Amino acid sequence: MRNDIYNRSESDPNFTPDQLELDDMLEMFKQQIESCLFTSKTMVLGDIQFGASLEEFIWSYQTTGNELNGVVVEQINAYCTLSSMFPYTVNTTFYTGSIRDIAEVNIVIDNRDKFNILIS
Repeated sequence: MRNDIYNRSESDPNFTPDQLELDDMLEMFKQQIESCLFTSKTMVLGDIQFGASLEEFIWSYQTTGNELNGVVVEQINAYCTLSSMFPYTVNTTFYTGSIRDIAEVNIVIDNRDKFNILIS
């Protein structure tokens, strides 16, 4: 059995106030995904490649959904240790915004859980 520190913030809709550790493997995998996707490259001193830097893709006019999917999959495979335990798919859709584009990244884990990210 694996345990991890529970690190959801109070603003997270799935926050549980009295939880200190996490022992659900799927939740740990989702927590790993959050860590690598919401971190910008160069922010982790031991590995400057850790982090997806997703906002950079919104400012780029030449990025496609497939390219962003590739970056997300690359980060998950490289830095989420539980990625080998759960099959997952990544699908990105871009929408035109008024100031900059909006990306919706959908990650379906094991056909039973969905992890959505909106980047604007």
